[in-house]
Amino acid sequence: MVRNAMSATEYYILNYLWSRETPGTFSEIMNYFNNEANKEWKKQTVNTFLTRLAQKGFLNIDKSGKRAIYIPAVTKQKYFENYAQQIVDDSYEGSLKNFVSAFTNVRKLTESEKEDLINYIKGLN
Repeated sequence: MVRNAMSATEYYILNYLWSRETPGTFSEIMNYFNNEANKEWKKQTVNTFLTRLAQKGFLNIDKSGKRAIYIPAVTKQKYFENYAQQIVDDSYEGSLKNFVSAFTNVRKLTESEKEDLINYIKGLN
């Protein structure tokens, strides 16, 4: 699912939907971005992004009632799990060891982070 990468704006919209306790209507989405997030998006622009998210498999659109309801097709956690796996597979030949090595060459782990990582790995068995 992550292969169909999201644009920054698509992610911004999906992140808003993830933050809600209930699915959103088009008018709720428009209201949030134009009033609370201080965007000046036109209806067609938002509709285009919602359609793209649905085409990419990130969003379900329920049109059974009077108004369409927009429902994330994947949880935020599942999205990032898949995204992390894609990075490891594509950039580090599927090797978590290669990923951790590259990451720690750029940013040194604190002793606490090292301990947390070791404990996490030990708990996987």
